[in-house]
Order: sequence, then C-alpha cells, then structure tokens
Amino acid sequence: MDFNFGVAEAILLAAGIISLLIVIAYRKDKESGKYKALMILGFLIGIAVVAAGALYYKEWSTFDAALIFIAAFALVIRPFRKVEIAIIAAVIVMIATYLYLGTLTGDWAVLAEGYPRIIVAVVAGAFVYMVLNFVEKLADLLGKFLNLWPVLAILGIICLAEAVLLIVNGTSIFDYIEKYRAGEALIAAFMC
Repeated sequence: MDFNFGVAEAILLAAGIISLLIVIAYRKDKESGKYKALMILGFLIGIAVVAAGALYYKEWSTFDAALIFIAAFALVIRPFRKVEIAIIAAVIVMIATYLYLGTLTGDWAVLAEGYPRIIVAVVAGAFVYMVLNFVEKLADLLGKFLNLWPVLAILGIICLAEAVLLIVNGTSIFDYIEKYRAGEALIAAFMC
C-alpha cells in the first residue's frame, strides 16, 4: 500500500487530534491546567496551520483548504473569546492620531492643538472601535459556535477522517459525497 503524507495530511491530523484532546480535557475539567495547556498548544498549532496554509493552500483541494482554515480559526480563537481587541486597538489609534496631529503645520495647524486635536483623535478611535467591534462580535459568534464541544469534536473527527483518507488512498470525504450524489442521480434517472 502506498501512503501519501504531505502538508495537508499532517495539518489535518494535528488539528483533528488537538481538537479532540481539547474536547476531552474540557469535558473532564474546564478549569484544569491540562485543558489550558491544550488550549495554548491548539493556539500554536492554529498559528502554524495559518502559516502553512498561506504557503501551500494552492496545492490543496477547496474542501481541504476550507476544512483546514475552519479548524485553524477554531483553534486560534478559543483562548481569545473574551478579549476586547476592539477597545485596545481604538485606544492605540486615538493615541497615534493625537500624536500625529501634533506634528501638523501650515493649513492643518488648527488640528495640531487644543480641542480639535482631542476631538479628531476621539472620533478616529470611535470609528476604529465601531468597525472592529462589529468584526470582533462576528468572529466571536463564529468562534463560540465552532468551539461548542460537540461542534469541535465533530470538526476534529472530520479532520482526522480526511487526513486518513488522504494518506491511505489520496481521496477526500468530498470525493465520496460526490460519488454518492452521482449514484443518487443515476438511481433517480432510472426511477422516472
């Protein structure tokens, strides 16, 4: 038997295994050090998956790429579900805008001092906060769904099944779905 073991297969195996380990640790004790260590390991694997995906995604099928990036998102977002990134970014933008406005000269010098400088900095920060807060809430909603332990377990199982199929015979779960659909269509054609 000829085994095919590449980057996609390794990533799917790692994502599947760590997802299932996180689910098991969470179900046993979500406050344990083991669970928290697995979350950190999952985050690191998720970052590695994103990096590998940026390099190799063109070699993967669309199904594999989507599965890999969904698994990476689920692993990366898990530790950050309660971090308010939007407010941190807004404060940084406010400070940067305030400092930048202090350097303006000429016609724009009116914005370089006093209340206009403060108002423009606050407005810039508020705009960044609104946009990032929306994106953050959207990512949080998707992250919460993907990190429900049953969903994460199913995602892990699908990743493992896809990796095993790719390693053993180079086919995908998606190939089996397409064969099933073709068979259904053929049966439907004969039934008419």
